[in-house]
Amino acid sequence: MDLSVLGILWELIERASLLLVVFFLLFHIKFFNRMLANKLSILDQLVLAVIFGLFAVYGTYTGIQTSGAIANIRNLGPMIAGLLGGPWVGLGAGLIGGVQRYLMGGFTAVPCAIGTITSGLAGGLLFMLWKGNIGIWKPTLFAFLMEAADMGLLLLMARPIGDALNLVSKIALPMILADTLGILVFAFLLKELKQPQAAGK
Repeated sequence: MDLSVLGILWELIERASLLLVVFFLLFHIKFFNRMLANKLSILDQLVLAVIFGLFAVYGTYTGIQTSGAIANIRNLGPMIAGLLGGPWVGLGAGLIGGVQRYLMGGFTAVPCAIGTITSGLAGGLLFMLWKGNIGIWKPTLFAFLMEAADMGLLLLMARPIGDALNLVSKIALPMILADTLGILVFAFLLKELKQPQAAGK
């Protein structure tokens, strides 16, 4: 089913909103308090990678079929994983989402898989660079640039090029905006969730 650019954007925002609600609810579990305090064990990191990897899978399966591919919010889970837990968490979540997307096949399978893995790893590296203090606007800009780079990767690798151009013309704007907005809301929520902990120190 092919939708207009605005139609795809609206549906992706709806899916991202549900994911962010689940994310917010998860933070009321004691396990996630350790994440806010940056005190994650190896087991904690593994669990987080799986949780956000499943978010990536959710993003794929709830995507919108258009032009022979899927407009989706798959990268949102790995990006959040990396920004929360560091490179190993981001990479793990990205691998789960990326491998699952690759196994689905299609002419965009390889660039989509690479993009998802890279999103998680890049988020984790930025977590290290920013020493866990990600703020709001830095991760938002990161999400925008990461999604834009993913569109470039599609054009570079997906063939035939005519199909790739047609696809990117339809999904670039909604996917970039939906994931960027998703990360913006995530960063705002994270800041609000960390404030009580900071006040209690």
